[in-house]
Amino acid sequence: MPVSLPTSAGTRETLDLGYPVLNLQKLEDPKVSIHQCAQKYGSQAIRSIFQKLQERSSLPSFEEINLSDNFIGDEGAKFLKEGLSGNTKLKRLLLPRSQVRSAGFQAIGGLIGSLPSLEMLVLSGNIADAEDVCDEFGKGLSMNKSLKSLCLAACRLGDQGVTSLCDGPLKTHSSLSHLSLNYNRLEDAACASIVKMLAVNKTLEYLELCGNSIGPAGAESLVKGLIANKGKLRRLGLGQNSIRLRGAKALCAHFMSSQGQHLEFLDLRHNCVTYPGVVEIRQMLGKPLDDDEHNKGWMLNFGERQLMLNAF
Repeated sequence: MPVSLPTSAGTRETLDLGYPVLNLQKLEDPKVSIHQCAQKYGSQAIRSIFQKLQERSSLPSFEEINLSDNFIGDEGAKFLKEGLSGNTKLKRLLLPRSQVRSAGFQAIGGLIGSLPSLEMLVLSGNIADAEDVCDEFGKGLSMNKSLKSLCLAACRLGDQGVTSLCDGPLKTHSSLSHLSLNYNRLEDAACASIVKMLAVNKTLEYLELCGNSIGPAGAESLVKGLIANKGKLRRLGLGQNSIRLRGAKALCAHFMSSQGQHLEFLDLRHNCVTYPGVVEIRQMLGKPLDDDEHNKGWMLNFGERQLMLNAF
C-alpha cells in the first residue's frame, strides 16, 4: 500500500504501509547521521500515516512500529494514540529518543491500556516526571495484560517516579518479565519501593538498574527484596552505581547462597569496589586472582551463571 508522506524538510516520500513492520529509523546511507534521521519524520508524518489508511478504509496491520530517533514529540504521541487505540496486531512499539515529554507519556499510557497484543514498549531517552508515570501512564500500564518488556531508561524518573510505578502497576502486572530503569537518577530511597515490588511480583525475570546512584544501603536493601522474591528474578543489572565494597559483598554473598541460586546473571561492574575489595570478594567467591586463566577478567562463571565485577 504505497502512500506519500510529508517530511520535516518540506519534501514528500513514498512509503509502503502494507508491511507488518513500519520502520522510520532509516539509516541506509552511511553518510546519514542520527540527527538527520531525527529531523526527517515528525508528528505530521505520523498523522498522515493514519489519515492515508483511513482514506483507504484500512486498519493498521503493523506488528512493529519503530520510530527510534524521530522527533515526533507529544503531538506525534497523540496521533499514535488516536490511530492505534484498540489495535489487536501491534506487538512492538519502539519510541526511544523521540522527544516525548509529559503530554506524550500520558498519551502513550492511554494507548497501551487498549492494546491487547503489545509485548514490547521502549520509551528510553524521553523525559518524564513522577506525575506523568503516576497518572495516565501508570493507569494504562495497569490495564495492559500483555506487555513483556518495558524500557524506561534515561527518562529522569527519579526516586519518586519509580516509587509510583513500583507501588502501583509493577506490583501486580501479570506478564511483564523485563524492566529497564537504567540511568534514571535513582538513589537508595527508590530501593525501598523496588523491594516491596519484588516481594509480590510473580513475573519479573530481568531488572536493569545500571547507571544510577544506588549506594551500599540500597544494595543491602535489594538483597532483602531478592530473598522475598524467592528466586523469580533471574537477572539483575547494577553496574555503574555506588554500592562500593559493602554493597557488593552483600549481593555476592546472596548470589552464592542457597537462596540466590536462581539468580543467573548479576552485573556489579563500575561500583567503586576498589582493587583490594575485588581481591577480598573473589577470595570469598572461590575465584581468587591468580594465574588460572579461568579466574582472569571481570566475568566470573559459575557453570551457566555469570557474575560481573571489577574494581572501578
